[in-house]
Amino acid sequence: MSSNALLLGTGRTATRALGAVAVALAAASLLVVLPWEPMRTAGRYALWAGLVAVALGAAGYVGRYRGGLLVGWASVFLAAVWIYVVPPLAALVRGDATDDGGYAVPRPSVVGLDPRAELLTGLRIGPVVALVLALTLGSAAFALGVALRRRSVR
Repeated sequence: MSSNALLLGTGRTATRALGAVAVALAAASLLVVLPWEPMRTAGRYALWAGLVAVALGAAGYVGRYRGGLLVGWASVFLAAVWIYVVPPLAALVRGDATDDGGYAVPRPSVVGLDPRAELLTGLRIGPVVALVLALTLGSAAFALGVALRRRSVR
């Protein structure tokens, strides 16, 4: 297998994996935008874990079915950036404020920033954290998928 095929992949596997991640991100966005009480409290952690699990599953899937390492990285990167950007953006669009007690959308920061400051912070540090997660966890999931493929061939 050439290094180009390893990075970019072959066939429709990449499209399927990114499609699954896109559906998960759209569903999570709806859960954040809608005023649903479980998402405002402890449900945010389950939502984030679910997003990361779907992204890691997609990275493993592309490793197993020759979808390309770049797609595995992109899946994990997109899920991690979503966590830092979309919840504060939803709060900003809704007009939530910290002092009203209404800013209760799930967000990664535990400091009491207002939605605008939270969004700017997320845009600044989110991609850095996402890149680290993509390169470490995405690579590990991809490698696990490749190992499963090689094991099943024998």
